[in-house]
Amino acid sequence: GGGGDDADDDLREFRIHLNNLLKAFRGVYMRFLHLAQILRHKICSDPILVTMCPSYPVPSSALHTVLVNAELAMQREIKGFISACIAESADRPNKEKSKRDREPDRMRNAMIIGGYDQSQLDVERGIFSLGITAGPGGAGMSAEGWKKSRANIAELPPDQFVSDVLFPRSNVDPEVRHALAFRRSVSRWTHEVSEGRGELAACSGEDADSLAYGTATEEGALVYMDNIIQRTLLPEMQDEAVNAVIHFLERHDAFDPIANDVFTRYPHHAARVEAEMSVACQALYTSTRPIFMALHRLPKGGDMYLSLVTMLEHAMLTFLSRMKQRVGEVCQGKAAFSLLEDQRGNPTPLSQHMERRNGFALLQRIYSDEDDVDDVDEAAAGAVGEQPPGPAGRGAGGILPLAPSDSDTSPRRMAANGKLAGADGRGLFEREVAQLDVLCQFREPLQFERSTLCTDEEQMKAACLANSLLRVASLLDGQLRSESGRGWEKSSKIKAIRDLQSAIKTIRYHGLRVAKFCRMEMLLQTAKRMSEICVSSVLQAEDAIRLPSCVNNLGEYLTASSDNLREAGGNAIAAYSFSSLEQYIPFYLMQNARIVAGGSRPVTMNGIESLDRTGSVLYRDLKGATSFENSFWDEEAAANSFEESAVFINLMEISHGDLEGHYRVKPGQFSDDDYRLMFGFTGPRRRGDARRFNLLKSKMKTLKSSSR
Repeated sequence: GGGGDDADDDLREFRIHLNNLLKAFRGVYMRFLHLAQILRHKICSDPILVTMCPSYPVPSSALHTVLVNAELAMQREIKGFISACIAESADRPNKEKSKRDREPDRMRNAMIIGGYDQSQLDVERGIFSLGITAGPGGAGMSAEGWKKSRANIAELPPDQFVSDVLFPRSNVDPEVRHALAFRRSVSRWTHEVSEGRGELAACSGEDADSLAYGTATEEGALVYMDNIIQRTLLPEMQDEAVNAVIHFLERHDAFDPIANDVFTRYPHHAARVEAEMSVACQALYTSTRPIFMALHRLPKGGDMYLSLVTMLEHAMLTFLSRMKQRVGEVCQGKAAFSLLEDQRGNPTPLSQHMERRNGFALLQRIYSDEDDVDDVDEAAAGAVGEQPPGPAGRGAGGILPLAPSDSDTSPRRMAANGKLAGADGRGLFEREVAQLDVLCQFREPLQFERSTLCTDEEQMKAACLANSLLRVASLLDGQLRSESGRGWEKSSKIKAIRDLQSAIKTIRYHGLRVAKFCRMEMLLQTAKRMSEICVSSVLQAEDAIRLPSCVNNLGEYLTASSDNLREAGGNAIAAYSFSSLEQYIPFYLMQNARIVAGGSRPVTMNGIESLDRTGSVLYRDLKGATSFENSFWDEEAAANSFEESAVFINLMEISHGDLEGHYRVKPGQFSDDDYRLMFGFTGPRRRGDARRFNLLKSKMKTLKSSSR
């Protein structure tokens, strides 16, 4: 009885029996109301009957006592059924026994109390209770014995029927939480009975205010259930929610990754890896899930409803305080985090440009409900003007329309395209690079203090934290919105619910912060290693073509980081951490070529071939590191970027004539500064002369003007 979907499945037979019972009582009570209506109409319309019926001094309230007694009897039957299901005050010393151990005791008690033997019991336990027995004793039962056993069970009172028949059949225990599963049906039945009495009073002219109308002498089944929920269940749920969260938050490994043996069993697999949430996030979800389930079964805005919301808010605030502390421990003092936020905690322009990339939108979509894409729209809206118009966003029911509607505006079309497409265009990449001068415009090997870079263990902790926060925020938001079709819009206007939504959004916000930190750490580690290429001695090698040692180091780092990130944070965090590396690695390689071309150290043909081979090796290593399911790898962007870097490196080894021919054909492929740098570079097959570029450019400009 955890309050979830599994508990509802276990109580299926209980709910079916209760609904049938309520349906039967509803029909009986309606017949009583029709009888009272007919009698009152006859007495009031016939003066002779008024004098002949002294038992009804007030004709408009005839049979009122019968109705009250009938409802009272029904309420007692319902309360007996509910009382046996929840057993609030029962002393159950063997509660810790397993269900399998308790079943024989229940069956034995059922036979003794019910007054029937094993063969009779098998009739009820058989398939659909049609006499196909489950035990050997009932194989030869006569029709008379079968009818007798059915009669015995039908005559059982509700509480005994629950304990002797339903519990042995379903193999569940009496729990106070079961009251939540029955409350909606009982509330609906109570409302219908009350409405029926009101309609009878209105049509017969009965003065309901002057009579003790209803069952004031004894509490009804609904009031009985609400009292138990408020007196017993709510304190129990509060204790579980708050104490469980605090207990797991106090553990030293509350937010640490949980070991996953999938990489040990399948070291080279590329399937999707679902990393487990940290124990603190698991405790928050499992301990608050019964409360979320209870929210949708209680009257919106009532005292019990607000009490549950207060419990959830308390558990959320406790979790948030420890979560923020953990985020600070993981990110503060790291070079990657200093690039994302200033000392006051405000996001830098780089962080804002990262949120406009398509990878960030895809990450949010993975961890968000399909119907909750506000943040994805905002992130993708930054791509307006960078992409061609594409397919529109999702329509009703999550179905993608074939084309945008005529009434759809261009920005919304582009935002939807940015949300669903695989690439976000060159413009956004260049804007992001413009904010990364420290990594992209290096002139020498990058140097960082060892403490400002993440170790493998710290990287795994950050990935686990990001995945755990994003997943638990998505799960909690789904629990809060699970009844969206039944009054969610109304309940979302309650301030307490808005506070819960705000707490969930805060968890999600910090998860995205750590995810961006993981991606920036990957960019920083890659840039640090690639910046060492320009000072490698292999560029001056005469005897053979060798790869710089930092290239092999980077390949090993990409492979190891891919496994670590997927194991600790799952495929989504790993995919986002590696996103756009297929554009950054060629960019870093071109920056190394610029440093070499503008330097004073000579470069051999073997050195240039080493640079060219470096691009091929890193393409292979990166493709292997990102070849897992749901990777954000962009094949088109990778092909264009690596091809561009290969062409740029090739310009270092050709003669001046070939270089001039390339510029005449593709003058806009690289910037004028890059072409000027290449014309001034002294390579194996040419001597640098930057003036030739200026003369060539002037000549082409003159020819272009004369052709017009």
